Amino acid sequence: MRVLLAAPASGPAGGICRWTNHIRAYYNALADKQVSLDIYDLARSEFIPDDISLIPRLRLALKDYRAILRGFKSALSCNKYDVVHITSSAGLGLVRDLLMIRMAHKKGIKSIVHFRFGRIPQLFEQKNWEFHLLSKVVRKVDKVIVIDKNSYETLKKNGYTNIDLLPNPLAPGVMQTISKIGAINRESRMLLFVGHCIATKGVLELVQACRGISNIRLRLIGAIPNDVREQLLEISYHEDWLEIMGEQPYDEVIHHMLSCDIFVLPTYTEGFPNVILEAMACGCAIVSTPVGAIPEMLEVENDKQYGLLVPPKSIEPLRDAILTFLNNPQLSDNCGRNARERVNERYTMDAIWGKMVEIWKNA
Repeated sequence: MRVLLAAPASGPAGGICRWTNHIRAYYNALADKQVSLDIYDLARSEFIPDDISLIPRLRLALKDYRAILRGFKSALSCNKYDVVHITSSAGLGLVRDLLMIRMAHKKGIKSIVHFRFGRIPQLFEQKNWEFHLLSKVVRKVDKVIVIDKNSYETLKKNGYTNIDLLPNPLAPGVMQTISKIGAINRESRMLLFVGHCIATKGVLELVQACRGISNIRLRLIGAIPNDVREQLLEISYHEDWLEIMGEQPYDEVIHHMLSCDIFVLPTYTEGFPNVILEAMACGCAIVSTPVGAIPEMLEVENDKQYGLLVPPKSIEPLRDAILTFLNNPQLSDNCGRNARERVNERYTMDAIWGKMVEIWKNA
């Protein structure tokens, strides 16, 4: 069986791009590959901020999607594929998805769309233009993959039967890096954020929440626009407890996760964030928000606690959760240990790869 995985594989190091390259590295290392896998890069020409207005967004989308669709058509013509697996973050990309599905079907190729976001329940409530495009994609495609339980249950409840649930895997390189670094001491009262340092990741609320806590340090790792940097420095009164590090090599990110006291991701919206899996593997005490798949990653089970969840865009509950961990080291240690156990039980690459191959075969 030959599969074409259409997914971002270059450009800004977002979650889907990292997922694609983890899949590629795992596949290349397999002795028994079971399938022949090619990757078609869906990377955009530049990072598109969430707050960009509609007209510039449309202009950039038309420019990028024209080139992407031409290349995709050429790839289908040059190779005989059995299945095309398209990753999607919705929005205007759903138009691209529909055109790619049509191209695949014209060639007699089965199609899968892999929704890499957790907003499907909200879209079904809003019934907006994005909902109508998404519904059309689900009707046209042979298989849909979602990454969180709420999205799966929403689509099933609305009568769709071609749905599979597939969580993100922990990249094998994470465990190798953890082993290479070895045992290190955690820095007392050191908080860590990793991700795009933009408003929708909750960084403004995070700095405001930390401003009222004594004797802490907050380390931010990830690409950051200049205007956000200035806002964060103003909120922190330019004091040295806030450390804005920008993008860092992957091994350094894991080192910081292993050495932080608390990992915080107060994001407004997510799919299945790889950075939470990485923090779990590093045994971090985690504070995050109940969006996308995060609740099922950190949900209490058999009286075991795995992290703390607070509402998005909330400063006081975020501060309270951070203080809960700072003031209760035993709870912090237990949550970190439980999180590490869970990630090794549920989210290994071996397990997720096997499920994905089964979905391809069923399609």
